[in-house]
Amino acid sequence: MMEIKSRLWIEKEGKPFIGFGRINLLKQVDETASISAAAKALKMSYKKAWNLLNEIETLAEQPVLVKNIGGKNGGGTQVTDYGKSLILQFETLNQNCINFLEAEYKKLEL
Repeated sequence: MMEIKSRLWIEKEGKPFIGFGRINLLKQVDETASISAAAKALKMSYKKAWNLLNEIETLAEQPVLVKNIGGKNGGGTQVTDYGKSLILQFETLNQNCINFLEAEYKKLEL
């Protein structure tokens, strides 16, 4: 059986802003409240996760993360409401894209 596949990402000023991998990273940070735990869950280095999140923050219109420095309570990172809206909007756009492509694919005679 054949299936149609597609990858969607959004660029800003010619630079990658958000895509499937970055959204998964944001979702993991939201779930774990930790960049380190999110990176570990996604089997990537902390440095790579930090760099990706920093790139998102640099291009975003508003803060995406709130970082609390370690200490007695161990710190942590929260995804802002704006960051959560990016996740939701990207996932909606991605699902709409998949639905469109699947409908168009069904019209083909392959």
